[in-house]
Amino acid sequence: MSKLVKSFGYLHIILRASMLIDVFYRCRNSEKDIWIFFICFLLVQINDYLRICYFYKDHRIYYASLFASVILSSIVVFNLAAYSDVYMFLILYEIIFYSSGKIFRLLMVLEISLYIGLMIFRTAAIGDITSFEFWKNNILDLIMSTLLLLSYSFACLSYRALLREKRRVDTLNEELEQSYNKLEDQSKKIEELVITEERNRIAGEIHDNLGHTLVALNMNLDVAQNLIDRDIEKSKGLISKSRVLTKDSLNDLRKAVYALKEENPGSLTDSIKRIIENVESVGKVKVNLNIDENSDDLLLSFKDTICNSIKEALTNSIKHGKANQVNIDIKIVNDNAHITINDNGLGCDTLTKGNGLVGIENRILSMGGKVTYNSEKGKGFEIGIELSL
Repeated sequence: MSKLVKSFGYLHIILRASMLIDVFYRCRNSEKDIWIFFICFLLVQINDYLRICYFYKDHRIYYASLFASVILSSIVVFNLAAYSDVYMFLILYEIIFYSSGKIFRLLMVLEISLYIGLMIFRTAAIGDITSFEFWKNNILDLIMSTLLLLSYSFACLSYRALLREKRRVDTLNEELEQSYNKLEDQSKKIEELVITEERNRIAGEIHDNLGHTLVALNMNLDVAQNLIDRDIEKSKGLISKSRVLTKDSLNDLRKAVYALKEENPGSLTDSIKRIIENVESVGKVKVNLNIDENSDDLLLSFKDTICNSIKEALTNSIKHGKANQVNIDIKIVNDNAHITINDNGLGCDTLTKGNGLVGIENRILSMGGKVTYNSEKGKGFEIGIELSL
């Protein structure tokens, strides 16, 4: 494209030089005409040079300069005729490609009208124009010249429309590329967030499920160790229970590694009872469950959240609170699930949240719920959970 523009610039120079030579040739018999038309031609060229190189920065000055070139070139062409007509085509080219709006339409009409007028008045006097003989002898030339001018104008206008469409397509492609790059960056960020969220979820699964079963396993083994010399049968039962807990731990670990959520095939009541059974099997902790019968109708996502929260709460009560009794109360009221878990453990005056409590909060808050705590040193610990169903 740059080579084409450069070649077009050279063509302009050749055409202008040729027209200047034509001026000298046609005025060779009159020194006065040579100077008059040479000065007019020089003024037109200087005006064109200033317009192209400097005036384009100010639209008003640019269009005033273009209008001056239209008038001055018409005067030169009217008096010299012949090859100087080409210059009017150069001016028409500039009007088509470098003007717009009402000014464009005005200059187009003016330039075409001047060209047609020059063709008429250059071949006859004003009085002859009304004669039939004039139109009989010149009508074909006028029609062909007009068709040439209109064809040239139509070709330039078509090329102008093509260039504008190309610029519009280039702009759209650039915007599309920017949007694609932006979308790609956002996709990478989303992917990183998903990976981070999945890592946190897996960590939570390991902490909630595996942590709970390992605590129960540890309690079973402690009791078995203490009873092995006194009660072999009970110790065997505890060891057998420990094997089951170990197997459950391995299953939980596999699910966490492969980032699989635990599908709960049974009801919420059955799931919580299995958790309680694991805790009570060692004989040191008593868990009281009071659960609303409507809780079994909850969605699976709510059931999983409640089960995991209860696991974590029981683990905290046994491991940190040293409690031997835990009460779990689940009620469904007005499309809200209220879960209360309290124990008779050590309690605390100042709450320090570990991974377990943080995991409960993140899980509940992600579902639009809320968590509250109530504790006093020596008076146990209570967790309140509310979920909007």
